[in-house]
This record gives sequence, C-alpha cells and structure tokens, in this order.
Amino acid sequence: MVLTQGGAMLLDAYRELNAKKMFWITLALSAFVVLAIACVGINDKGVSVLWWTFPLGVFNSSIVSPAFFYKFVFINFGFKFWLTWAATILALISTASLIPDFVTGGSIDLVLSKPIGRLRLFLTKYTMGLLFVGLQVSVFSAASFLVIGVRGGAWEWKIFLAVPLVLLFFSFLYCVCALIGLLTRSTIAALLLTILFWFVIFMVDTAEQSLLLFQLNAEDRVASIEKKAAPLAESIAKQQAAIAQLKEEPAGESAEDKAKREAQIITMQASLSGFELRQQSSTSSLKDYQNSELLLSRWHTAVFSLKTILPKTSETMGILERSLTSLDEVAKLEDAQEERREERRTRRSGATPPSDGERAQGRNGPDDFSSAVTRKQQEIIRSRSVWWILGTSLGFEAVVLGIACLIFSRRDF
Repeated sequence: MVLTQGGAMLLDAYRELNAKKMFWITLALSAFVVLAIACVGINDKGVSVLWWTFPLGVFNSSIVSPAFFYKFVFINFGFKFWLTWAATILALISTASLIPDFVTGGSIDLVLSKPIGRLRLFLTKYTMGLLFVGLQVSVFSAASFLVIGVRGGAWEWKIFLAVPLVLLFFSFLYCVCALIGLLTRSTIAALLLTILFWFVIFMVDTAEQSLLLFQLNAEDRVASIEKKAAPLAESIAKQQAAIAQLKEEPAGESAEDKAKREAQIITMQASLSGFELRQQSSTSSLKDYQNSELLLSRWHTAVFSLKTILPKTSETMGILERSLTSLDEVAKLEDAQEERREERRTRRSGATPPSDGERAQGRNGPDDFSSAVTRKQQEIIRSRSVWWILGTSLGFEAVVLGIACLIFSRRDF
C-alpha cells in the first residue's frame, strides 16, 4: 500500500515536470555539450576541432596527454560550467514550482483527504525534484565516460562520481528552495531567494579562499625576510669590524697612506649605511607582514567558521576534480604555461630569461603571489576532509528539511 501510494505520487510529480518539457530541453543541451567535447581533440601540433587544428601553446600531446586533456575539458567545461552552473539553474527553474504549486490551488486538499502521511507526502515531492537532476547527470556522465574512453583512451569509472556529487550539490540548494516555496507559496520568490542564497555561499567561499591566499602570502614573505636577515646582519658585523680595524692608525704611517685609509673608511661607511638602511627597511617590512599575517589569520578563522555551517558547494564539486586529476598534473600544466609566457616576454624585451627560483618567487614585485604560495593554497583546499565537506553540508540540509517538514506537518492548509 505504501509503495503503491509512493509510486503514484512520484509518477504524478514526473508527469508534472514532463509537461513543462524542461527535462527534454535540458537533456538535449547535455547531449550537445557532450558532442562538443567529443569534437575537440589534441595532437602534437595543438588542439583540434573536427578537422581543424589550432596551436594553443602548451596544449599539445607532447606536453599534455590525451587522457589528461579530456579529463581537463570534462572538469572545466562539462562539470564546472555545465553541471555546476547552467544545468543547475535550469533544474532550479524546472523544480522550483513543485512545492508552491502543490500547496496552492486546492491540489493539496485532495491529496490530504487520502490516508497518506504528510511527512511522506512532502519528502516524495522533494525526492522528485532530486530525481530530475539525478537522471540528467546520469545520462551526461555515461556519455562523457564513453567520450573520454574512446577519444582519450582512459576509461575513468570515477566520472560516475559526478552523479552523487551533483545530486548532493543540488540538494543543498533545493532544500532551501523547498522551504522558501513552502513559506511563500511563490515560485518566483523561491527561485530568486535560492539563487541569492547560492550567491551568498559563493561569496563566502571566495572570501575564505582569498583570505587563505593572502595569509599564506604573508607567511611566505615573513619567512623570506627572516631568511635574509641573518646574512644581512653578518655583512653589517663584518663591515663594522673592517671599519674599526681601519680606524686603528699604524705607527709611522705616511700622509699619503693615511689619506688612502681615510678614503677607504668613508667608502666602507657609505656601504655600511646602505646595509643598515636595508636592515631597517627589512625590519619595518617584517613587522608589517607579521601584523598582516595575524589580522588575516583572525579574519580567515571567522570566515572559515561561517563557511563550516553553510553548504560547501564548491568543495563538493571539487571532490571529483581531485579524484580525476592529481595536483602534480595540474602543476605541470601551470608550469609549462608560465614558462611559455616568460619566453614570449623575453623575446619581446630581449632580457635574460629568469631562473626557476626567480620564476617561483614571482615576476612583478613583492606583492605578487608566488607559484609556491598558490600551490600551497591548492594543497590545503584539496586536503580538506570529504567527511567535513559532506558531513557539515548534509547537517545544514537536515536542519532545513527538518524545519520544512515540521511546518508542512503542522500547517493548516
């Protein structure tokens, strides 16, 4: 009896979604995205689109393997752009009306007159919204798996992690959409406020990652200044000792030798003044960076705490990226791109190419982020526990769904 009622409600909700044709429109767009990925290839000359080849710097088979290239395209275009943004917005537009339409227009009175529990009724409607996304992602992932296997020669079963991850990602937003739709009984309000909530999550995530990057940069500058402080102090001490030795007047010194010695003292004192000035500047910079590091650490802790209680949408989607590609593969591509950019700048300016150490420390000045700092930021983000990412996000969803179920169960419709 329970299974029959649940199946009937799911079928009714599916018919409601199917009547809007959005399911088939989204499916057709997904097929187009997969076809576009399949039309792109890589060879020893560059990136190919159908029978045309375009030289695109480091994107050639001598630097980037076809397997990594297709995973790179799938992650950055199919996953991050299509599934994370475009398809999610279309899914929200399609499913935002399920709860508001259900609690208005008298349709709920007919359903409540039947022996069906309110909690099961609400959760069935909610599940139907998730099923819409699950079917779409399953088809897209299966097609992408075949494309990467045939074209890239890598049969990556981890691609199917996209199904549960996108489903979780969408559920974090859809629970808010369902609650707002229940409270306002307005599809437009539910859709707009959910997108606004999504934007807030995006801003908090961006702020946290930016503060982390600035904090790591300040730590790197402090370490760099402290590393240079000891040799500079040693040079000052040597210079002072040499000046003190020169100031000792030898017995029987001629006027000419005395003049030379005094000239050397003046020269060395000028050099010492330069060293001392550099030391003062370094000390001042060190204090500034130490204060910045402390302030940034406090702000990052505060924003990270706020982020902990909110759904982790970007980290949830990032689980697939770190499963399919390693940080070393990404770093190799970034290093190759940076090397090509340096070569082009060198050819234009005629300057000497920078060494690997100079390139790693940044090229435009002390306020730039070195590759070591950005790589460390990515390592920290990738090292965050999957249990923390999904556990705290599911906890938020459970609270929101609990509130919605409580309101739905007690409201007099």
